[in-house]
Amino acid sequence: MINQLLSVAAVAETLGCSRGHVYNLIAAGAFPTVNIGSGTRPKTRVRERDVIAFVDHRTTSIERRSDT
Repeated sequence: MINQLLSVAAVAETLGCSRGHVYNLIAAGAFPTVNIGSGTRPKTRVRERDVIAFVDHRTTSIERRSDT
């Protein structure tokens, strides 16, 4: 089952960062990509579920200590 494919711009908007940062994350292996189209500039897409997994993996909870 293929879920929605997001453009790099859409991933950047979702994460609240620049497109350049998303490309850096892709280069670092944080996101598998799907290249669609042909020619010298294929369009890069990221699966929505991979963005969700990225956020879930990096979500932390802060435990508050009580002094009482």
